[in-house]
Amino acid sequence: MMGEVARPSPRQASRVHPALRPLLRSLRVPPAAPFQASPFQLEALQAVREGDVLVEAPTGSGKTWIAEQAIREGLEQGRTCWYTTPLKALSNQKHRRFRRLYGEARVGLLTGERRVRPEAPVVVATTEVLRNALYDREQAPDLVVLDEAHYLSDPERGTAWEEVILYAPPATRLLLLSATLPNAAELADWMGEVRGRRPAVVTERVRPVPLEFLAADSSGRLVPLDRAAAEGRRSREWAAGVMAALEEARLLPAIFFFPARRLCDEAVQLLARRPAPGEAARREVWRRWEAEFPYLRDHPFRVPLVRSGVAPHHAGHTTAWRMVVEDLLEQGLVRAVCATTTLAAGLDVPARTVVLTTLVRNSPEGMVYLTATEFHQMAGRAGRRGKDTVGFVVLPALDPDELAQAEALAGSEPEPIRSAFAPTYPLVLNLLKTRTLEAAVADLDRSLAAYQRRRRVQELRRQLETVPSDPLTERPCRDRLYTRVRYERMLDCPDRFREELERWPCRTCPVDSRCVATLDALRRMEQRRSRLRRELLQLEGELREAFVARARVLRRLGYLDQDYRPTEEGRWAARLRHPRCLVLAELVRRQLTPSEPHRLSAYAAALSTERAPRLGDQSGLDSLARLVAELAEVEAREGLEPEELVEEFRPQWDRALRRVLPSSADRRAWAAQAWCLGAEFASLCREVDVAEGDLQRILLQAAEICNQLADLPHPEVARTALQARDRLLRPPVL
Repeated sequence: MMGEVARPSPRQASRVHPALRPLLRSLRVPPAAPFQASPFQLEALQAVREGDVLVEAPTGSGKTWIAEQAIREGLEQGRTCWYTTPLKALSNQKHRRFRRLYGEARVGLLTGERRVRPEAPVVVATTEVLRNALYDREQAPDLVVLDEAHYLSDPERGTAWEEVILYAPPATRLLLLSATLPNAAELADWMGEVRGRRPAVVTERVRPVPLEFLAADSSGRLVPLDRAAAEGRRSREWAAGVMAALEEARLLPAIFFFPARRLCDEAVQLLARRPAPGEAARREVWRRWEAEFPYLRDHPFRVPLVRSGVAPHHAGHTTAWRMVVEDLLEQGLVRAVCATTTLAAGLDVPARTVVLTTLVRNSPEGMVYLTATEFHQMAGRAGRRGKDTVGFVVLPALDPDELAQAEALAGSEPEPIRSAFAPTYPLVLNLLKTRTLEAAVADLDRSLAAYQRRRRVQELRRQLETVPSDPLTERPCRDRLYTRVRYERMLDCPDRFREELERWPCRTCPVDSRCVATLDALRRMEQRRSRLRRELLQLEGELREAFVARARVLRRLGYLDQDYRPTEEGRWAARLRHPRCLVLAELVRRQLTPSEPHRLSAYAAALSTERAPRLGDQSGLDSLARLVAELAEVEAREGLEPEELVEEFRPQWDRALRRVLPSSADRRAWAAQAWCLGAEFASLCREVDVAEGDLQRILLQAAEICNQLADLPHPEVARTALQARDRLLRPPVL
């Protein structure tokens, strides 16, 4: 039976602590029962019929059901809906599901580079695509679902979420879904202020499948968390030991989270040493996917997946591979998935058990501890509704500090949502199409960033009021600190300042001794006042200054006139919504866009934000590099931070190869150009030493840029861009 613990053979020591056996013996598969909506689901569904709704509920509790029912009701009433996600992989997954639910003809997909039935009543899209539609004042949908709404805090993507909330018409109902919105009430207050009506807040704290936290010792043996003791370095077979323990305890399937892709792939090879039951069923599913995506036939992890039921799932693999893994996991045919911590939100399928192999992750500053939100995003994947009565989270019991951090994270609350809103060139151009500069700057005060800063501003003002004035009122000077410091400097050089010394107020001060005795306290008080004032000025002016600085850059380049109204060039440039839209606009305006599709693909890939292949060659980007450097200088003159893109065009020293490599932009461009000239995908990955998922994203991002160029009123550019896009999107890229 599924819930019983497998008994180890007499010669095989148990890998499960005896104290866990009563809990494991009590596990049973929930009895089959017809679906019954939870009270919070019904409450949210009723609320979305009337207006905006914010839903915070644990992973796996059924938030998506609310959206699916609302979409179904809308279709019956002839209404339209956009369902947005932060990741293209999630959008593709929802698109496939919605086609099954509502019919292929009624569901479209828009992800920047891909457009499938854009006029369908239900459109699945990335959030930026919806933001762009709102910029263009297209017919707004009746319902907008913002999945993974905690992305409001994302430094790179959060601005798009805010803009959707700010610019969606009042008649459009918004449904925000997330497992981690601890300050949902604050978000609702802000939305009520900017949309004229406060949304309903529906919060569910109880998980449908409760979590049980365990630990794994240095050999991979499962122990209760309260009996775990850090035992030093793990064995090289640690993951295999944990896998064996989970198998003995009947706690598979499991998701193993690792901090790096390489560790995921190595773990799969370790866990795939022996075949596992279910190979025939996995092979049958694999054949169906292989028929749809023939290039999967030679995938290096095909054998571990089909034979042993283990697979990697990270950004180094293509979208098609990750969809195969998710499909098999959802069907219960996979024993273990090895995923990166950074892709936790992109793995939209739960498992019985989650194993955190570490409590740290990679960051630009090096290895850092997981945040509470990241921890809960991963832990929340444990426990399958309708299949498990308990979900298990296994924590590493290796390092004392890490074990203490694990216990703290297990009992912690996710971090509050903090706005990441920042003015961009597309925002500046699109606001100034319909507003004066003063009105556009004032519009920034509607953002969540301004709303949250407003509270901090009020607090700073209150703190400033509590800083007392100088209590020494009978002094003969105005600024006691400056006067005293100047006096002491003059005393060090009495001959030089003899006449000034005679007139200095300190010579005849009636409270000189009290002044000297209280100078340090006064200095600390004035330093605090100065810090508060600096922070206050920064908070009150930061958004406005950034917006106006970008407007000055656009005016200097001719996209805005002297009154900050878009010129003819500014009006078509406003149709470019890429993060590096200014570079794209200048390429077109200066007639620097290549006329050959493969060369334009190279330029587009050079401007991608994806990591570069390790190898590659010079790609003829001199004019593009000069343009990027020139624009960075223009921005610097207007007080903006230097453009990081400049670094992408500089050669790099490879310590392993001990030689200088072409720039990151060159290497991306070279790969895209080779692909457009007919290179075979797997061979190209090997030639430039790049993970297939990274190459896919480089090419997809380049195709998205080409799509945007194709929308401009420049026929020659548009024609070449369409040809480049079609070459970029040949299988298996799409």
